[in-house]
Amino acid sequence: AAAEDAAAPPRAVADETFRQTPGKGAVGVVDGVSVAVGTRAFCESFANIASPSKKTVSGSDSFAAKALRDVADVAARKTPVFVAFDGTLVGVLEMEDEIRDDAAATVSKLKHRGVRVMLLSGDRQETAGAVGAALGVDAADAMGDVAPEGKAAFIAQLKSSGARVAMVGDGINDAAALAEADVGIAMAGGVGAASEVASIVLLGDRPSQVVDALELSRATFGKIEQNLCWAFAYNLVGIPIAAGALLPFTGLALTPSVAGGLMGFSSLGVMANSLLLRLAGRRLSKPPAPGAKPEGKSETNV
Repeated sequence: AAAEDAAAPPRAVADETFRQTPGKGAVGVVDGVSVAVGTRAFCESFANIASPSKKTVSGSDSFAAKALRDVADVAARKTPVFVAFDGTLVGVLEMEDEIRDDAAATVSKLKHRGVRVMLLSGDRQETAGAVGAALGVDAADAMGDVAPEGKAAFIAQLKSSGARVAMVGDGINDAAALAEADVGIAMAGGVGAASEVASIVLLGDRPSQVVDALELSRATFGKIEQNLCWAFAYNLVGIPIAAGALLPFTGLALTPSVAGGLMGFSSLGVMANSLLLRLAGRRLSKPPAPGAKPEGKSETNV
């Protein structure tokens, strides 16, 4: 928008020069200048790489000095994104993702159910700590500056210690961690790479559905255990009677037709008990009302 207001001519990235590094940034050549956007280390790593037609950016030294001064003023909840021309810093952007309305409540419900909640973020530690505090995540469990491969390695470490790990993510930076976790949970509004490797996709794109998934899975396993106990007890009593165990004492014996009918009744009981899972669905979180303001809108300041 700023470029349009200044009537600046459009700029195109040279063919086959654009590339991105997950968790670090992206770079491409524009008008012979290598333009990098991302972390400071990523941007400065192109200082010694000559562009096809290297140009000098006037005033870049003063831009770099101002950019570094601006970083000190970046609020804790915001993430600085650097811009560099040929490895020389020329500016910094402040980016912030709004916390979804139900995120803090979701963390509280998970902790109430005995789930340890951890935050793994590629943003700087100050940002991860501030967001974690707003969500109710323990300070020791809010970790920043974690690269995509670092997330996967951390989850592998947790699994090796005997923990059962569920990972919630929505971006390409989370794909490796989602695949590594015991249960990967992807948000439907994220990129396709996350959904492809996840075990569960939350179609409502709401953090509260993480609690729903946990409750529904526990209810499902509960029904499985109930059905197994019912079938075992039913057959434990029915099979000896069908075999004539009561015949010498009471003269009672089951005919094949009666025994078959009772087995059918057992199957109906198991099926009816399973259908009670529909009642669990009524306790799940409800989607926002139509026309409600979308959550998680990002804000960017230059």
